[in-house]
Amino acid sequence: MEKLEDISHPSGWRVSLSIIAGVAWLIFVIVWLAFYAGDYNVYRNIAIVLISILVLIVVLGVPWAVWAIRYIPKEGRKMMKAAGFTSRITVSIVVPFALLIFLILWFYQYASDFNIYQNLAIFLVSVLAVGGVMGVIWAPWGMKHGKDFEKECYKEDDEK
Repeated sequence: MEKLEDISHPSGWRVSLSIIAGVAWLIFVIVWLAFYAGDYNVYRNIAIVLISILVLIVVLGVPWAVWAIRYIPKEGRKMMKAAGFTSRITVSIVVPFALLIFLILWFYQYASDFNIYQNLAIFLVSVLAVGGVMGVIWAPWGMKHGKDFEKECYKEDDEK
């Protein structure tokens, strides 16, 4: 495993982007709630906040993912080559995005036709369904490959 000193620290622009994006998001939410939220019902306001979170995830996720891939440790590279790992990573990115898009559409378009408890049930069922999908996707891979990578990690710790 590479020593921490060998890994380049994130360039200042990623850190600056994170700070600026976080502050900009907070300002947006405060301005939205203070001046514009009254024109919409509570469910549409939830959808709009979820849209802003989706935008924030994309704006921050892309540069940080590129940085993380560039500095992936040796055992991480081995794991990326293991059968089925990259496709599971892809699904693990796409499915939560699909959940967020579903929730945005639900709260913006359909939630007002249902009461708070029904909307809460839809939210919980959708989140639990995504958790179930993630479990079904990752559990077999972890059972098959988990011990191999566990040994790698312990071997690296013993070398330190």
